[in-house]
Amino acid sequence: MTAATTATASVALGLYNGLIDGGVDHCLYVPDSVMSSLTDRCEKDPSFATVVCAREDEAVAIAAGFFIANRRAVVVMEASGIGYSGLILARCQLQRTPVFIIASHGGLLGEAYDFHGATIAAGRGVLTGIGIPFVVLHRGDDWAEVVRLGLETVHGQRSSFAILVPPHLLVATARDVIS
Repeated sequence: MTAATTATASVALGLYNGLIDGGVDHCLYVPDSVMSSLTDRCEKDPSFATVVCAREDEAVAIAAGFFIANRRAVVVMEASGIGYSGLILARCQLQRTPVFIIASHGGLLGEAYDFHGATIAAGRGVLTGIGIPFVVLHRGDDWAEVVRLGLETVHGQRSSFAILVPPHLLVATARDVIS
């Protein structure tokens, strides 16, 4: 294993451990090349119920239903999916049925391709416009603690929350990002 591969595996493991420590037992996702190291871990864990969704707004709606049922879920997607999910995210915020999102891209540093600019603009624009708090992960963060605190925000404040993960944290090289 190369140093880059080891580093990216530790980020995925940290995010995963944060989900486990936070009591998450459902992972809803739209397949994404950046987030696959996290969703693969969830798929392999028999204590996680995973659902591969066709659309991001579908995953958000299902996660809101899990919140109503007093279950903890995570929605994993690319940040452009946040843009596609603006209407259901607004509904979730207004009716206080929040969702916890971990999305690739959304940072500014380390985005290797210009076309991800639209992904970033859509994702951040919807989060900011609806008033959903979010953080961008950085190398050196305590990834499990960031997830735990995000989940605390969701369940304590009844507000959706997003963690945006720049690709350089989860893939070894920019060439590994498939769009």
